[in-house]
Amino acid sequence: MLPVFIMAIENDDDRTFVAELYTRCQPAMLRRALSILKSESDAEEAVHEAILKVIRHLEKVRMIPRDEVLYYLVTVTETASIDLYRKKQRESRATIGSENDWAEHLADDNTAEQAMLRLEQRELLERCLAHLPQREIDLLNYYYILELPYKEIARLTGLTAENARMIVCRAKKKVLAAYHEKGGRTDE
Repeated sequence: MLPVFIMAIENDDDRTFVAELYTRCQPAMLRRALSILKSESDAEEAVHEAILKVIRHLEKVRMIPRDEVLYYLVTVTETASIDLYRKKQRESRATIGSENDWAEHLADDNTAEQAMLRLEQRELLERCLAHLPQREIDLLNYYYILELPYKEIARLTGLTAENARMIVCRAKKKVLAAYHEKGGRTDE
């Protein structure tokens, strides 16, 4: 069922466009939000917030190529999910009070080191990915970033689910081999 705010769009073309986007992309958007928020009600709130952002920028969204819209919507949902997560964290901290602030600050120092390591690993991984054909990068993004099942990837790309799985597996092996060859370690 479509959210009420979609049905409230006055322009019929805009309403139909947003309804189609919501119907087609909502499962992937919800999966991504749920992976971040771990709460179904919060995930649904993030998806609705993402759709509201899409409505506010509808002309720009219409210019996105059809095969890239899903990726865009999942990215908007991810941002909305992170914003909602941070908002809930701020609310939680406000109720805890300042006596725990020093402990949180000490924990942040360790997190900063870990973040630097992750950033270095990510940059190395991006350099390794740059050597893949765009089709393989797209399939890896669909599977690992958007967390789409092979059946959905097959539907989006025109491949069979098994063929999509094989391409993802082979591309992953290529990237990991290049990653290890360039000094990347999986135990970091």
